[in-house]
Amino acid sequence: MSKKPDHSADLLVTEKDGVVARLVVRGAARRPDALQGFLNAFASAMLSSNACPTASFIAGKVLQRTERTGIFNLEETASRKQSFETALRHARQSSGFLHQSLAAELAQLSPYIAWQSGRSGPFASVNFSKAHAHSILIGPSGIETRPDIRICLILMEPYTRFPDNVQARSKAFLLLSPSEICIDGEAWLKADAGSVFAVEAGQTFAIRCTSQPLLAIWCQLEEGFK
Repeated sequence: MSKKPDHSADLLVTEKDGVVARLVVRGAARRPDALQGFLNAFASAMLSSNACPTASFIAGKVLQRTERTGIFNLEETASRKQSFETALRHARQSSGFLHQSLAAELAQLSPYIAWQSGRSGPFASVNFSKAHAHSILIGPSGIETRPDIRICLILMEPYTRFPDNVQARSKAFLLLSPSEICIDGEAWLKADAGSVFAVEAGQTFAIRCTSQPLLAIWCQLEEGFK
């Protein structure tokens, strides 16, 4: 039996015990249009010439694996978030076509997105436990359930700070709202909606927002998949 990866210091990773997924041979199962539309828009943003090369490299490996499909779960959920709708509205009103496209595709997926709270940690804002949520779009327990990759959402209410945490795996991020990021204890950096960046395995990461809800997408390869 393979050893379960240790994500204990990585607060972006949320787990549900006992989740097992298989991969389907390409062509055996057709990906739902809303999910494929999201992947197409996500790929365009992550692999654009303006994206951080390291982030594009990570995302490219993740996206290559989506040539095969997992198991789909398109049951509507009751975990709707008003801040998610607000963040999507801001993204749709932005000047960037890719942001608008991603927001439109995420709106199509909205009924199926299951939100869950994660753990807190050092320097989190006092409102953190009630003001943040995670969702796995593709990966363990995701809308497309599979063991080899994760493509996930982070959602935070205005004036929320995500705690410092150590990344277990290298991740690529795409922001759909303005925020400030801190990587490996360096100075906080302002990042606009549409920013693409990477955080490598072993580095610490924190993120915060001000007057707008924060919405970000991140992806990684899972343990044992390079």
